[in-house]
Amino acid sequence: MLMELRHLQTFSEAAERESFTRAAESLHITQAAVSQHVAALETELQASLFDRRGRGVRLTENGRQMYQYARRILELVAEASTTLSASTQHISGDLAIAASSVPAEWLVPELLVEFRDRYPEIRESLSVSDSSVATTAIETGDADVGFVGEVPRSSQLKSTAVVQDELVLVSAADHPWTGTGTTTLKQLCQQPLIVREPGSGSRRCVEQALRQHGISPTDLTIAMEVNSNDAIRAAVERGVGVAFLSQRDKRHEFGLAHITIRGFHARRHLYLVYNPTRPLADPARTFVDFVEQWSRNQT
Repeated sequence: MLMELRHLQTFSEAAERESFTRAAESLHITQAAVSQHVAALETELQASLFDRRGRGVRLTENGRQMYQYARRILELVAEASTTLSASTQHISGDLAIAASSVPAEWLVPELLVEFRDRYPEIRESLSVSDSSVATTAIETGDADVGFVGEVPRSSQLKSTAVVQDELVLVSAADHPWTGTGTTTLKQLCQQPLIVREPGSGSRRCVEQALRQHGISPTDLTIAMEVNSNDAIRAAVERGVGVAFLSQRDKRHEFGLAHITIRGFHARRHLYLVYNPTRPLADPARTFVDFVEQWSRNQT
């Protein structure tokens, strides 16, 4: 019997949440993948683990017993990881990180605070650009790992969803929309909009969400293209137009107003990316393991 840890983790999530859908959201995988993992485990054990009724699932008697074993196994693995990582803090060397602007502004700093505390002898450097440039840097070996706002198109790269992000509409504090705090997509199309440059994952996320509502980029009133979120904030504050910024970045809460677009959301994941065809040095491998564990702890 060769039980896979990922199957046990998926099974435990589904058991705790009583839903394959919620387990998929928690693990940042598809619902089909959850079903496949559970089915593989049931085939291996030759036992039914869930009673599937309606939209939810309930553990069978075999499932309840298996859940206790699964939790003990996962807890032992986590304990071993913590114990062994504590003994490897002498790892040293350079770590080159490429990131698009949104993860560079809040996600990477948050990660590095804890990572540096654990591995003080690793020296990190961070290059900030857009998602396209960051992806190219990882492909060419100019960076060891990266953080971008969309799945890379290159089949060479491996991407792991780290956290979910939502891009929200912001305006100047004295904008007419701030009275109600809401607007419509029709009104948005008539409003000067400040956008990121074409290579930006943030821009593509917003455009893809708008297309789902039948709105193309040509329907928008683009006032300015900017390759810096700080510059976008400054322009919005001065009334040049409205813009979409990351909800995770709390800086736009000062001096800007959050405007809700009725019936519209622009959501995406931020991804850790690296090139598995290139051997990762110890600092990069340690960082990848750290980020993946950090992501699991967020759920």
